[in-house]
Amino acid sequence: MILIVEDERDFQDVLRMVLEAAGYHVCVAGNGETGLALYREAAPDAVILDVHLPDMSGFDICRRIRAEGPRPDTPVLICSIRSEVSGVAEGLGCGATDYVVKPFEVHDLLERLDRALQAHVDRLR
Repeated sequence: MILIVEDERDFQDVLRMVLEAAGYHVCVAGNGETGLALYREAAPDAVILDVHLPDMSGFDICRRIRAEGPRPDTPVLICSIRSEVSGVAEGLGCGATDYVVKPFEVHDLLERLDRALQAHVDRLR
């Protein structure tokens, strides 16, 4: 299962549709607190985070996932319109597995997600 934490409804719908078409189960949260609660309850295989959320940043959510678990090694992809080097560096510096700049090509997102999931499985072996 993939957890999407994104506050923009249209983008939630697009991500859900793309991921479900690729065969993934998806759950969606519209803010950080709900996203963290779903992360703890559902223990998703990966998390896709927006940076700009109404109650906290995706960077903060990523830091909390890494620090608090329950599965701190869960692949986390940050998906943001922030393309400057400092935004990417902050995303990777907070523990994100990858950083995808919006707008993105669907195949690029799916490839990055698949790669992150495979690397996670390989580490567990």
